[in-house]
Amino acid sequence: MASFNIDFPGTSNQFVVSANSAIKNKGGVFDGNANAGSFSIQTLIGPVKGTYQVVSEQDSPQTKVAITITRKPLIVPISKIKEVISAYF
Repeated sequence: MASFNIDFPGTSNQFVVSANSAIKNKGGVFDGNANAGSFSIQTLIGPVKGTYQVVSEQDSPQTKVAITITRKPLIVPISKIKEVISAYF
């Protein structure tokens, strides 16, 4: 497992809408709310699965989100996963 934080330029509710749309548009699965949830995305070399937890105040104008990757392809470094996931938002 590996963890990292991302900063989303909006509220936690906006984060959920954006994350849900971005992940589902890539063929993935998103299940969560403005506090926490999980996601999975299939890549050409295997699935990436993880969880998230909003760590800032719910109505904050910028949202800090803690991402934990629970499964990833062995050959993909966590830095690349962070880069790709951050680009979704």
